[in-house]
Amino acid sequence: MLFHLGVSVEEDSACEDDMECLSLKECRLGLTSGNRMSNILFKCNHEQKKYCCPSDQQSLQVKMKLLPNEKCGKTSVTKITNGKSADFGQYPWMALLGARLSNGSLIFICGGTLISDRYVLTAAHCIRQINASLEKVRLGEHNLDTDMDCNEYCTDPVEDHQIEKSIPHQLFDAHKLKNDIALVRLKKKVPIFTDFIKPICLPFDLKVTDKEGKKYEIAGWGKTDFYDSKGSSVLQFANQVYTTPLEECNPLQAEHVQPLTDTQLCAGGTLGEDACKGDSGGPLMSVEQHPNRRSKQYFQFGIVSFGAIPCGAHTTPSVYTRVSKYLDWILDHIEE
Repeated sequence: MLFHLGVSVEEDSACEDDMECLSLKECRLGLTSGNRMSNILFKCNHEQKKYCCPSDQQSLQVKMKLLPNEKCGKTSVTKITNGKSADFGQYPWMALLGARLSNGSLIFICGGTLISDRYVLTAAHCIRQINASLEKVRLGEHNLDTDMDCNEYCTDPVEDHQIEKSIPHQLFDAHKLKNDIALVRLKKKVPIFTDFIKPICLPFDLKVTDKEGKKYEIAGWGKTDFYDSKGSSVLQFANQVYTTPLEECNPLQAEHVQPLTDTQLCAGGTLGEDACKGDSGGPLMSVEQHPNRRSKQYFQFGIVSFGAIPCGAHTTPSVYTRVSKYLDWILDHIEE
């Protein structure tokens, strides 16, 4: 086991100044990408099975506690069939970003995902490339045309949250659409998680990976174009979305966004099963066995970045920001 993690098993040694002696479990909480396992140099306490780890691990563990672990990624919908309209509570982490136009009207321009009681994950282009002031985040929405969503039962009322600040990635490239990731901090915490409002899980554990050829789900209201008022009033989804290797996807994309890098994922390309059913800033997700418990929970692996134009008219896969490459960045920018 330790061999596969790249951990040395040398004799006990004192840790260097920028390292500290931690258990492997404690250390791994902060090692959010596989190549960082090499930062574990040697054992500092053989009897207690502790290792010398980078000294930022303790602070990262504190940050990890801001992201709900047991409550994330759980849906009240027990059976999901492929279709168009989602059921109530099928994706309770879905968020909508509302912007105020110069004429005073409020429109929803992008999607996002609730990842804690204070933060929404979205795409940087949703924040940087709009001629409007981002004003609020809506949670618990299903049908944009109705105040209360009902069939056999009714959902809870939506929650509109004011925004404290937006945090686009500092290296976001609006032309090449690289580092297309952002956080939105709410002014107040979400008061309570319900069947209709709860966070999605992020893939911090090394056992939860975004393998090629894997099947994913996407969801949204079709808010893929700031200037296009179309889309759906009801939350849509597709659950037969497969990834495409970057080397196959790259030549299919516009020249100005090439080359694609390992910080991006390609998925879709099947007519009707792409990000047209999602939103810019929305999630590419899948159900996974949680590494530390028996339950299955939804994990987010991608953020809708860009795709073919017109949407859905091509077999060209859409491109997503690969969340696993930005876990350190997320931890660096969240606060209590």
